[in-house]
Amino acid sequence: MAQASALTEGMNGARLRVRTPGKYIVLFGFLPVALLAIGAGYWLNQRAGSADIAALEYRKSNEGVRAAYYNLSEFLVDLAPDRNGRTAFLKLRASIALGGSDVDVAAERIAALKPAIDERLTFFLREMRPEDFEGSEGMARIKRELLRRVNLVIAPNSAEDVVIEELVIQ
Repeated sequence: MAQASALTEGMNGARLRVRTPGKYIVLFGFLPVALLAIGAGYWLNQRAGSADIAALEYRKSNEGVRAAYYNLSEFLVDLAPDRNGRTAFLKLRASIALGGSDVDVAAERIAALKPAIDERLTFFLREMRPEDFEGSEGMARIKRELLRRVNLVIAPNSAEDVVIEELVIQ
């Protein structure tokens, strides 16, 4: 390891060469940077974990039934080419409606399996064509398939519905 050196004045005016070992340079230079990086990683991890649990919203309907909605990621995917060969882009924001007595357990399971849910839904949406979203029957079919794929991932828990909050096809 390379050693750094510094020149200092001695007692009788002669210049003395003081050598600083490389391990001290690494210790005092690298250690604070490493500690800051570990602290930042821990802070970001804690912040991301709390955001997943905060994504669960409780809403009370007119009948007094309590339902919980878990917000999914926002999807921005390119769709399969249409009949003319043009590709389109889809932006989708959706929530999963959870019901029953084990809502908190299901929400924790969804938070843990969120990457798997995102992957399944992304692959499904990329297979769709713009024509598949036309009409109420097309949208109902898409919602049923999204719900089926979410329930496959979070089994033995189940979601009651998929609520599409935003759907834009460009």
